[in-house]
Amino acid sequence: MALMKSKDIPEGAVALDELEATEYVWNIVSDWESFSDTWALKYGPMVLGGINAACGILINRYYRNKLKLGPYGYFASVIPVTAMPATLTALFHRQFISTDLLLMKSQACPLCYEVRSAAIQCGLGTAYPMILAPLSALMFANRYSTFRVPDLKEGPKVMFNFLRKITRPYNHQLTYMLIIQAIASSIFTYYEMTNNLTIRSKMMEIEAKLEEKNQ
Repeated sequence: MALMKSKDIPEGAVALDELEATEYVWNIVSDWESFSDTWALKYGPMVLGGINAACGILINRYYRNKLKLGPYGYFASVIPVTAMPATLTALFHRQFISTDLLLMKSQACPLCYEVRSAAIQCGLGTAYPMILAPLSALMFANRYSTFRVPDLKEGPKVMFNFLRKITRPYNHQLTYMLIIQAIASSIFTYYEMTNNLTIRSKMMEIEAKLEEKNQ
């Protein structure tokens, strides 16, 4: 049965709340036999999360190398800078892009979905690690005395200028990351929209054939 958003419930239809509707549409996607019809919906959020995990690793490694941290505090920095962005990216994309598309919750245009997806991807894949990675590196460098860093008593301006100085050589790589994240999120969002339309079209065809048989 195809899922439809309507104020007036047709005869024979089953009313579902948002949670039930979400579970229903994702069950359809997971049980759908054709891989080509659902690949973006099934694996898009995970792949995008993986891209942001890789970006988090690179950003974290850069600041750790700059401040000569070696093995000090490695696992303590990897989890928030790498695992968290990856997990949040997959969850946020699935909830605010994939599920929204399947439920037709908003009347957003295709470009709006792609912009929203890119914002999630770039925000969690670059902006989020760019806050946590240098802060954690500074904290560990100060604790283990691996690199001379400004004292907090010198004020936020001195600290900001220090971070800007060590970040400047990495600006090109950060730009490439943002471009890759934006392109990847747009591509997967486009194919998720295509998957959604394909599934709905085929379900309507199946229902039409069943109605013909019952007549």
